[in-house]
Amino acid sequence: MNKVLVSIYVIKLDQEYEIFLPPNKKIVDVICMIAKSVHEISNEVFPLNYQNLLYDCEQNIFYDPQKSVKEAGLKNGKRLIFF
Repeated sequence: MNKVLVSIYVIKLDQEYEIFLPPNKKIVDVICMIAKSVHEISNEVFPLNYQNLLYDCEQNIFYDPQKSVKEAGLKNGKRLIFF
């Protein structure tokens, strides 16, 4: 299965990024990956914190960190908020 392309809005930076997510990775690992990437992209303005959450704007849900991207039902084009 190919990677999933999603759009992630980072509230603390008021920035939106498109990112490819591996379908077999757990959401908790994806959150760590996003946190590291945003920390680096923002020249360390974004605090490195692995307690963040992913929120689905359309379904009004927070994703379970223990599910994989595939199990959570993430599809191409999803718009997420990174808290």
